[in-house]
Amino acid sequence: MGAMSFCEKCGKILSLSKEDDKIIGICFCGYRKEMIEGLSLIDKGSKKIEIGEGVLRRIETPGFPHDCKKCGHDQCDVVDLGAQYADESNIYLYTCKKCGHVDRQADGTGNR
Repeated sequence: MGAMSFCEKCGKILSLSKEDDKIIGICFCGYRKEMIEGLSLIDKGSKKIEIGEGVLRRIETPGFPHDCKKCGHDQCDVVDLGAQYADESNIYLYTCKKCGHVDRQADGTGNR
């Protein structure tokens, strides 16, 4: 599960348990908290238990204007990797929203 919950009494991470079709967060100090409905839980038998539709939904965001070198689509997602050394400029990755191809832009003295 992506998000972790913490105990409001002692601050430790809560263990998750399924009780009566609800997911409960339990701490060693005795604190109990009902978690958000719609989460999934993996038990010790590696079976995935689904509850509801889930809480994560794919949200389509507007893309950055960049022409893909593979398919020619004009929208992409941008990731800034930053600079590796002080005398270099940032490295950018442009991921095409249509085909998933990644273009790399690295303008600087040591970037390739």
